[in-house]
Amino acid sequence: MKAILLVPRLPGTGFTGDRLRAEIHLEALAQAGYETAVVGGVDGGEEILRMDNAAAVHAVRLDRFRFPASLVRAGMTGQPLQSALFSGSFGLALREAARNADLLVCVLLPRLLAHVGRLPALPRVVDYVDALSEAARQAAQSDPAPWRRAYWAVEAPRLARAEERAALGAAVLLATTPADAAKLPPGTRAVANGVVLLPAGAAVRGPVVAFTGRLMYRPNRLAARRLLEDIWPRVRREVPDARLLLGGADAPHEIRAAGGRDGVEVVSPVPDMAAFLRAARVVVAPVDLGTGTPNKIFEAFEAGAAVVASSGAALRAASSGGLPPARTADTDDEFARAIADYLGDPEGAARDGARGRAFVEVHADRRTSVAGFVAAYRAAMGIP
Repeated sequence: MKAILLVPRLPGTGFTGDRLRAEIHLEALAQAGYETAVVGGVDGGEEILRMDNAAAVHAVRLDRFRFPASLVRAGMTGQPLQSALFSGSFGLALREAARNADLLVCVLLPRLLAHVGRLPALPRVVDYVDALSEAARQAAQSDPAPWRRAYWAVEAPRLARAEERAALGAAVLLATTPADAAKLPPGTRAVANGVVLLPAGAAVRGPVVAFTGRLMYRPNRLAARRLLEDIWPRVRREVPDARLLLGGADAPHEIRAAGGRDGVEVVSPVPDMAAFLRAARVVVAPVDLGTGTPNKIFEAFEAGAAVVASSGAALRAASSGGLPPARTADTDDEFARAIADYLGDPEGAARDGARGRAFVEVHADRRTSVAGFVAAYRAAMGIP
């Protein structure tokens, strides 16, 4: 059997959630017995790495010279404005890949509808990943920059319409969390990304706090700024020898500049996230914006670290088994107090870290995620 995996950006060309999601689909498609051709965007000059489980790669050059015209066209036709970032010959590449294909899996299709044209008449799985329109609505209300709030207020209804169009003709609709699925077209089911379970790390660790994620991503960038400017000084007053590790791809200048003082270290990118997190007693997630699976929380639990997270981030990590065993905080004082408590109680942090590890073993094992994708493919093909 042959499948097509359509993605905005090829796996292996960056550290973003959609590319991680594509890698999990490739693993699941191989397990389901498919020979998979990947169709995805790549920036000019970007290296296309070898992909495990991909029989063929159809790279679509993202044409930045088309961006102004694509932006005008999106504005006039009601398409999401962000679709202009993915201007390229997706339709041509998709038609070439579709020869003798049996299944089409589309990741973040609302961003590509303006560029793919008529989709092949194949059983189709649409993976929204996140509820993009809901994330836009949140940003329209809460982003600190007025011009960003104005942009997202325009973009949110465009994304909602694109999400509805993406559902047309699809056999199965997917998202990463139940919260996202509830904001998407009816029938969307949740399959988490999950994490790869490795041997547990040390139980008792030094007074180290970590924050992780792609650091240029707006919700993470705002959270890191809040952590550095408002939360961390309060923690250091209580625990002068505390260290803060900021780790993730694409750290902007203001985050890199914080490294080397007040116990702060910045690692960007992180060569081994599992090892990085196993050095932390506490992982903190003061993230207020965004949708989708908070991978940083699952990765922290997998590493056996105690977690302090915003109520919203903890809710997005919930499963059928209930809320994750993270300590929640929303104000700067609440975050600082919870972090300082864990730093002063290594045994308590180890106990809560062990509870988090048990949670992901049951609710966020990558193998369960792969099985969920395989079940979705079977449903799309009408296989009981």
